[in-house]
Amino acid sequence: MGLIDKIFGGKQEAVSVEEYEELDLSEYEAELTEGETYIRVVEVTGLNEVPEIRRQVYDGNIVIAEITFIKHDKLTLDRIIKDLRQLAEDVGGDIVGLGEDYIIVTPLGIKIDRNKIRGIRS
Repeated sequence: MGLIDKIFGGKQEAVSVEEYEELDLSEYEAELTEGETYIRVVEVTGLNEVPEIRRQVYDGNIVIAEITFIKHDKLTLDRIIKDLRQLAEDVGGDIVGLGEDYIIVTPLGIKIDRNKIRGIRS
């Protein structure tokens, strides 16, 4: 009896191929695809797009809302921004303006860093 056999308690029995069970991996693959996160771009032309933005964020997707078309309508813009802030708060996500034309809304677990990454200058 060798040193390894003394440590592990002797020889182990071989397992035959018939004792293995075949697994159907398709059910696990389906679960993986359900958890995917997408970045969705929405052109906001009015309050009609807010429910779709809400649905996308609740589904775990990141939404980039282009607000170019409503910038001239201050009342509608303020209402939409208020709704999107409330949405981000409700889901535990984040919201940030990107320039003057875009708003990014994220779902739970995704935060937006407000610091720009700058290259190192020599």
